[in-house]
Amino acid sequence: MLSQHSLNKVSNYSGLFASILLHVAALIFILHHPFEEIKPAENKSIKMALESFDMPQAKAEVSTAPEIAETLMIPEPTPPAPPPPPPPEVKPPEPKPIPPEPKPEPKPKPEPKKEPKPEPKPKPKPKPEPKKQEEVAQPQPTPPVQAPQPTQPATTTQTSSASSSMHNLPPNGANRAAAPVSKIGELNLANSAGDENFAKIVNAIKKHQKYPKNAQKMRHQGVVEVRFLLKQNGSVEDIKVIKSSGYSSLDDGAIENVERASQDFPTLNNSYYVSIPISFKLR
Repeated sequence: MLSQHSLNKVSNYSGLFASILLHVAALIFILHHPFEEIKPAENKSIKMALESFDMPQAKAEVSTAPEIAETLMIPEPTPPAPPPPPPPEVKPPEPKPIPPEPKPEPKPKPEPKKEPKPEPKPKPKPKPEPKKQEEVAQPQPTPPVQAPQPTQPATTTQTSSASSSMHNLPPNGANRAAAPVSKIGELNLANSAGDENFAKIVNAIKKHQKYPKNAQKMRHQGVVEVRFLLKQNGSVEDIKVIKSSGYSSLDDGAIENVERASQDFPTLNNSYYVSIPISFKLR
């Protein structure tokens, strides 16, 4: 027995063969029997009068046959009536001339004011000449003649001078010399390395020391030596730089450090000039 696949193949081939036969037969028929040209039917017109139609009655149904075409007699159009003549142009009345405005009468010119003549200035009176004062020679008074004083003995003059010198002496030994003024001392690294007060000053400066921000940004380093007056009560005056670091920011920072540290400086028995180096180093 044939398989289903083979059966399908046979049926397909048979259908194809039948289709080819049909097409060949159609082609042979067309070749033996050519198509004839179909001529369009001639349009026949029937002339009818309009009077044969009754207007009030219903309109006749128009035949639907394509071969008959009805033509209606259209009356010729009547010629148009001649246009009426144009109306005569009406001329507008000419405007009356406007009388000219009367000219304004000229205003009378004001009479010029007569300026008053300036009064003549009075002539200055001549200054009176100063009267010459007659110099009167006054007689000068003659000095009075003093009478000669009697001469005193020498002993009396010596005693009087001695007594006057005794009265001029200051009481209670006030002629003694004044006490000498105390001198201002010096505190520095050379002569005060082991001094307790100098050590307190150094520690106070180190405690309050701050690196200037501007110098820190610019990476400036150096040593500044400052000198100031430390009074007995611990106050500070006359702060100045005696040896610069080469950078103004570090010099100013050293002075500010001394001002901040002065609150912790010790009280002394005397005033001192303090010279101290302040070092600025970046770590």
